[in-house]
Amino acid sequence: MAGAIFAFSGKGGAGKTTLAAMVLRQLLRVNVKPVLGVDADPNATLALALGVQAGGSIADLRDRMGQAAQEISEIPKERLLDQWLAELLSEEVGFDLLTMGRPEGPRCYCYVNALLRRYLQELRGSYQAVVVDCEAGMEYLSRLTVDDVETLVLVAEATPVGLASARRIAQLADALPVQVHRRVLALNNLGRGGPAEAGAAWPGPDLAQAPQVDATVRVPFDADLYRRCVAGRPIDDSAGAAARPAVEELTGLCLGRPAEAPKSQQKEPIA
Repeated sequence: MAGAIFAFSGKGGAGKTTLAAMVLRQLLRVNVKPVLGVDADPNATLALALGVQAGGSIADLRDRMGQAAQEISEIPKERLLDQWLAELLSEEVGFDLLTMGRPEGPRCYCYVNALLRRYLQELRGSYQAVVVDCEAGMEYLSRLTVDDVETLVLVAEATPVGLASARRIAQLADALPVQVHRRVLALNNLGRGGPAEAGAAWPGPDLAQAPQVDATVRVPFDADLYRRCVAGRPIDDSAGAAARPAVEELTGLCLGRPAEAPKSQQKEPIA
């Protein structure tokens, strides 16, 4: 399973970064390590969620390598890239973090991207799992020539807008030259608002609007996670007790090890 990619994507505000951080922590708890975290969202916040200090970004390195490619040097460009990329990794206990930064700009980065793709393919093999916090889409996977994703996690709130966004991301995945082995829909923040605000019993999400997936995980609203996000506090091992059973189930599905009798699938009201 070395280098298995678990990609988290969803509409902005759906909670994908929080769930990606929670799953990364759970992977370490079940001894799947080391893990590489990749922040592929231009609005990079995975480091903040994990409580680590991010270094530079791949975008910065691309600019640096683009300039070096125009200069005459006795040091091979491949060696420079290896050295500079190693400096970008934020090394933590059990996991490293790599921040992608903004997409390509107007300059030509063909040579630089070719080197970068080679390095990232090699880097991926050094980890048991790679947790990727995507932007609302999967184009970056195509740009980096990643040809397979073990599990695509579609994070959505249980609203028509949230489910429509998840459908569009699933359709985009179908259009890319990327093989997705497993798809999981994570219905996030269930119970926030709820029947007290609606004035009547909430019937639950209309899953007929959801994309076709291999499994669905129901993640309840967690007040502790909400407070941490508002305050900018990290998601550590003590965070999210209410959401943790669903995160354990989600992590098992990512690994292809679904838990027995997962709590989030018990027949209880989800409002």
